[in-house]
Amino acid sequence: MKVRFRDRVVYVIARVAIGVAAWVPQWLGYRCADALGRFFFHYDGRRRGYAMHFLRNAFPTASDAELRRLGSRATGNLFKVPLDLARLTRLLARGGDLRSVLSYRGSEHHLANLRPPFLGLTAHLGNWEVAAIGVAQFFGGAHGMARVSRNPLLERWLLANRQGGGLVIHPRRGGVRDLATALGNGHIGLMVVDQNQRLRGVFAPFFGELASCERAGVSLALRCGYPILVGAAIRRGLGFRFELVAEAPFTLVNTGDRDADLQAGVARVNQAVEALVRQAPEQYLWIHDRYRTQPTAAEPTADGDD
Repeated sequence: MKVRFRDRVVYVIARVAIGVAAWVPQWLGYRCADALGRFFFHYDGRRRGYAMHFLRNAFPTASDAELRRLGSRATGNLFKVPLDLARLTRLLARGGDLRSVLSYRGSEHHLANLRPPFLGLTAHLGNWEVAAIGVAQFFGGAHGMARVSRNPLLERWLLANRQGGGLVIHPRRGGVRDLATALGNGHIGLMVVDQNQRLRGVFAPFFGELASCERAGVSLALRCGYPILVGAAIRRGLGFRFELVAEAPFTLVNTGDRDADLQAGVARVNQAVEALVRQAPEQYLWIHDRYRTQPTAAEPTADGDD
C-alpha cells in the first residue's frame, strides 16, 4: 500500500512528540497538564455545564462550589492522559513490565480468582489504557477495541507497540465480532463502557438519570455466561503511577427473557462503574455529555418502564 507523504510527516511528528512528552520531567509535565485542564474547565462553559449536570446527579448534597472544584481537578487529570500514553508507549517499546508503575494491590485477589475467558469492563477513569495493558500483562494477553487512526504508519506502530505489551487491539468497527471470537478461543475481552451510545443503546440509570449505554459486552456475557470484571487504573500521586482497582467479579443471570436480561445486565454494570468512580471522582471524565441521547416514548428502559 502506497503511503502518502503527509502521512509520513505526521508519523514522524507523532514519534518525536511522544519522545519529547515522555522525556519531560514528571514534576513539570504533569503540573503543566493539570493547569491546562483546570484552565479548560474554567473557560469552556459548554463542557463545564455537562460536568455540573453530571456531578449534581452523582453528588446531590454537594454545593456547586465543591462540584466545580471536583470537575476542575478531574479535567486536570484528563489532560494528563496524553502524557501517560507517551510514557506508556516508551515503556512498552523498551519491553518494560508495567509493574514498575502499576500496583495490583487493589485488585490482585479478584484477578487471582479469575480464569479466562472473561470480560473486563472499564470507564474513562484514571487511565483506561494503562488498565487494559495491566490486565493483559497480568494474564499474559488480552483483546480490546479502539478507534483506528487514519494514518496507516502511526496505526501500525501503535498496534505493534500495544501488542508488545500483550494487548491486541481490534478496530471499533466490527470489533465486537473480533472480541467474541477471542473470548470463544479462551481469551480476555476488554471494553470501555461509560460513554453515550447514539445508536442502539440500552437505557439504564447512571448516577440516577437515564443514559444510553453500551449493550455489546452485556449481550456477550449473557449469551455465553462469561464473568464480568469492572476495574480501572487509578492514578496514585502526581504523575505516571497507578493502582489497578476492581469491583468483585460477577456473572449475569440469564432468565431467557432477552430484553429484560439485557436491561438488568446493563443496570448491574452501571452500578459497578458508579462504585468504581466514587473511589476516585477527581479522575473521572465528567465533561462528557453523558445524557445527550434519551429514549422516545416507545422505548423500554432498564428500570422496567415502557
